[in-house]
Amino acid sequence: MRLQAFILLTVAAPAALAQQEPAVTRICLAPSRVEEGSTNATAAMDAARENFVSFLTGPSLKAEPLKSRLESQVREEAKLADCPYVLYTTIKLVSKRGGSSLLGHATAAAVREGAYAAGVATGSTAGRVAGSAVSSAAHHAAYNYAVTIKNKDELTIAYRLEDAGAKVLLDKKEKRNAKADGEDVLTPLVQKASEEVFAATRGGQQ
Repeated sequence: MRLQAFILLTVAAPAALAQQEPAVTRICLAPSRVEEGSTNATAAMDAARENFVSFLTGPSLKAEPLKSRLESQVREEAKLADCPYVLYTTIKLVSKRGGSSLLGHATAAAVREGAYAAGVATGSTAGRVAGSAVSSAAHHAAYNYAVTIKNKDELTIAYRLEDAGAKVLLDKKEKRNAKADGEDVLTPLVQKASEEVFAATRGGQQ
């Protein structure tokens, strides 16, 4: 009897552990499209990719950047990667140049640090995941792009989430104006978009 009980426990234990593991939602990220008028397109694409990967990573969430640029190829690559969701993003920076100052640069540095801390402070599930997942790569990429931002510049991120059948689940835009030279306006926009995307994968958005 003791032997039989031991065998049953040995067989049941892995199954029980498997049931406790959270289901992971996988989202494939298409390379960001940078609209005409934006400066330093490469830095913008890198910053968007690294920040979305950072915010959309957690115990039950995983983001995978894709390489294909054409939408038809993006969908094919996502299918091969077995991703149930694909996220398309577009970045547009409108220059509204203002003056610069030492105070402006100091303010920008404080805003950048505040943006990264906001991910930890937020009470939402995606926010907590984002706060704990912000990586050094995302921080570095965001900083490299922020140095191109000037006071009063307007940054817009458009994002569209599709399921495996190309059905649009979410299609929105977020916009933010810089209040100082070098301000990281991208990170808070990506955080807001990530919140929406995460909610959409959970059926919170239609």
